[in-house]
Amino acid sequence: MAIKLKLVNARSSAIALVAGAMVAAITLGTGVAQSADSDVRIGFTPKFLKDDFQTLMLDLSKKAFAAKGFTLVGAPDPNSDIAAQVDALQNLIANGANVIVFAPIDAAGIVPAVKKANEANALVFSIDDSPAGGQVTATVRADNFDAGAQGAREMAKRLQGKACWADDSCIVLELQGALTTPNGLDRSDGFAKTLGELAPKVKIIQRPTEWTADMAADAAQNVLTQNPNLSGIFMASELMATAVNAQLNAAGKSAPVGDADSVIRIAIDGTPQGLQLIRDKALDATISQPLSAYATKTAELIELVHGGGKIEIGPRDDGRVIETPVGPQYQLNATLVTSENVDSPDLWANQVGK
Repeated sequence: MAIKLKLVNARSSAIALVAGAMVAAITLGTGVAQSADSDVRIGFTPKFLKDDFQTLMLDLSKKAFAAKGFTLVGAPDPNSDIAAQVDALQNLIANGANVIVFAPIDAAGIVPAVKKANEANALVFSIDDSPAGGQVTATVRADNFDAGAQGAREMAKRLQGKACWADDSCIVLELQGALTTPNGLDRSDGFAKTLGELAPKVKIIQRPTEWTADMAADAAQNVLTQNPNLSGIFMASELMATAVNAQLNAAGKSAPVGDADSVIRIAIDGTPQGLQLIRDKALDATISQPLSAYATKTAELIELVHGGGKIEIGPRDDGRVIETPVGPQYQLNATLVTSENVDSPDLWANQVGK
């Protein structure tokens, strides 16, 4: 009996030891999971804080990071100076940031900061545009090709209500952004290719603007002079809209949206000013960038990768992930805005100041 009792006691002790080890492991695992978010230390820089877009992006990002339990090491304003942005990010890394998030002022100029982060094994997240070099954990931006394509689909739909559609005489001016930038090139490709497929008999006149209102105004004036029966204008950015409307007014073509003689006007960005133009019937539609989702998606991806997960390539419910030379790029869907949904609280422009 004594021998049996010793065996039972030994077995019980072994079971107790294993159980204790399991409890300790579970407790330790729980402790790691609970403290993992506090190990995320983020250094953030916008391009500047001179407009609603960048200011709201910073504000929403801070809220999204805080909701995940991340620590914000700092968020300095480089004020459109790429050298200042690079210095700021490098200083943030030196001060303990193990994640850097930025909206690059210049795709090539930001590369030294990206490489510095790579050397420090910090995660790198770029918003709205991607760097030209180094390796990013992910770029989060709008699907700008699809934004241009949405503009083309809306243009084709509205042209069908014009007299020019019946006799194949519709002419559309495309005011392009800077084609040296991914956003400018993608928006132009999306618009021109899609409109060409949907309405092959519509004549498209393309003019570069380098994202400037002055160049857009000059191009609109010249094209209107040569083509007084211009049917529509697509603008790669709403920053051109007021200047373009001034040229339409000078040419006696300022009929409001919905009027049979109006020139169809469609843009991209979804700024507060753009939404007001829609309300004032001075802009038919715009494609709103998914700014609100930039912050939440970036925070979500930081949590995923920091926890050992991987950003898989492929389609998503809210967009798609593609592979690029510098790393995965999460392209979020943009939203078509017309008079029907211009007051939606989900649009980023309607969240400014809230």
